[in-house]
Amino acid sequence: MKTFALKKLVLLVITFTVQSIYSQSSQNSAIDNDEKEYLRKFVYPLQSYEPEVGFKEDSLVFDKFFSNAKIVGLGEASHGSSEIFKVKDKLTRYIFQKNNGGVFSIEASMPNSILLNEYIINGNKTGKEYLMNIKSWIYQTDEILSMVEWMKKYNDKHAEKIRFTGFDNTTYTGSAVQLKMLMSKYKIPDDDLIALFKNLNDFSKLERNQLSEKKSIKSEALIELNKIKALSSNISDEEDKSWFLQHIILLDQHLNNTYLDRNRYMADNILWLTNKYPESTFVLWAHNSHLQKTGEETGKFLKEKLKDDYVNCGTYFYEGFHSVVDMNDNDIKPTYLEKNSKNSLEELLNSFEVPVFILDLKNIKKENNKFAKKLLNKIDYRTIGAAVHKKDFKSGNVSGDFDYIIFIKKSTASKVLTK
Repeated sequence: MKTFALKKLVLLVITFTVQSIYSQSSQNSAIDNDEKEYLRKFVYPLQSYEPEVGFKEDSLVFDKFFSNAKIVGLGEASHGSSEIFKVKDKLTRYIFQKNNGGVFSIEASMPNSILLNEYIINGNKTGKEYLMNIKSWIYQTDEILSMVEWMKKYNDKHAEKIRFTGFDNTTYTGSAVQLKMLMSKYKIPDDDLIALFKNLNDFSKLERNQLSEKKSIKSEALIELNKIKALSSNISDEEDKSWFLQHIILLDQHLNNTYLDRNRYMADNILWLTNKYPESTFVLWAHNSHLQKTGEETGKFLKEKLKDDYVNCGTYFYEGFHSVVDMNDNDIKPTYLEKNSKNSLEELLNSFEVPVFILDLKNIKKENNKFAKKLLNKIDYRTIGAAVHKKDFKSGNVSGDFDYIIFIKKSTASKVLTK
């Protein structure tokens, strides 16, 4: 009897242990079978991330989400993934061909990006020469150059053009040079501009903690800036005048820049462009975090002003390399990604075993099904800027951040151009 009781007890312990292990395994997995079965209907496979491979077939997928889009924000989980750049290039080509041109705008210096617009419309010099003047290694890559050359070929064949613009304000030199050119064109004395340039140069050399010095120089610079603004009355051409005043705004933004201010300023610059080209379709490129619709980010400010006209898409990848700058030596190098968090967005997306696809977050959110709770609630995801960081993962609600997600299984480092 005792032997029977002991055997029964052992059997119960084994059964409980197996159930516990199964339950724990289920909880630790990124997604269970019921969730996967439900979410799979929102997964739309793409033929390739390569711009010219399967373009016709992938355009049919893009049609489902972007055929009527007015302003499309295309984010990137890393600034250094070749595959992310390529799939964004593919979608960008689709949007501009669908809409007979439009305005492309990138997270780069607004005045420096004007030079690339000169290239894709007038074709002077080479695309690489103009791209190297954008003053951002992130976009000085083979992948971006390929897109720029496609834009030029498109413009050569079509009356309705693609315009290349930027919406960031991280440098002052581009706007100072553009102001100099416009003042020279209209024979406006540039004494105030020379004084302003000196102030801006001195301001840029100060450390973050030199607050009193910064305040003093900024005060002087703003006085000069207002003097120059008053000179706009000497500019007869309305197009020139609008850009002259916008460069004044960019320099004012530069003097007052913080992370929060930068996001608001970038939104303001995008909205300025949409007012300038009201009939155009826009494609915006920036980091995922800038274009998301939540937080105090650029995308949030765009959503407030543009409502449903603003559609956005985040991009993520599962594993591989990306290009980042090492802050110790300022060297740009391919870096392998650390392992994903166990219950991360990347693990969930990879579980569908589709190498590249679009996930329809908008309709997942609309249905609000219990099997989508992992995507509808906070989840860990990878976010990388341009530099190496100890902690790549953060937690957020991607269904609130984005309308759609593009997922790529394997990333390789972007191919940085050499001078």
